[in-house]
Amino acid sequence: MLIVLIRSIILYIAVLIALRVMGKGEIAEMNSFDLVITFLLAEVASIPMENNNIPMFYGIASITGLVFMQTIISYLSLKCRKVSSFFCGKPSILINKGIIDYNELKKERITIDELLEQLRINGFFSIKDVQYAILETGGELSILPSPSYKSTTSKNYKHLPLSLVLDGKILKSSLEQLDKDEHWLLGILNSHHIDNVKDVLICVLDEDDKIFIQKRNN
Repeated sequence: MLIVLIRSIILYIAVLIALRVMGKGEIAEMNSFDLVITFLLAEVASIPMENNNIPMFYGIASITGLVFMQTIISYLSLKCRKVSSFFCGKPSILINKGIIDYNELKKERITIDELLEQLRINGFFSIKDVQYAILETGGELSILPSPSYKSTTSKNYKHLPLSLVLDGKILKSSLEQLDKDEHWLLGILNSHHIDNVKDVLICVLDEDDKIFIQKRNN
């Protein structure tokens, strides 16, 4: 029991030193590469803790090797933008000048629902209020409001914006809330010269009862 306690304390100190060597920036905002290194540190430290037959030196050596690789790659990333882009990725513009970039959504494997959820979390309940939305390398969504945007605290909402069509699929639950049917929705789409629902990326009834529609080919 005492041996396990001592080994755990030593390995804990080793991991703590490793995180300090990697720097505060690595812990505050992790990209995919930093996240992998952190998981590996935890893994290589846990193996000697669980198995007393494995020399503790192996765990410390593995931790040292990971920190060394992290330091080298971080240095190269600072010196070379291509290295940084390869390991850390690049920001992705998901909404560009008020238009959703469907290709970027597919590239990042993000659904329309997930994008709308992140917009709401950031205080934007309507796409027309967003000029740019950028997915940062750390996974955060940076948003630049449109020039006409007013914060939710200064707006009187008739109701929350309702998604009527997402990614070519009609949301019947939204129509039921409005006491409308598909014929009403198809009429609106036809008035916007859209004959097939599958051509619609998103159709939203905003808080002012105005329709926002974006086709897939935008």
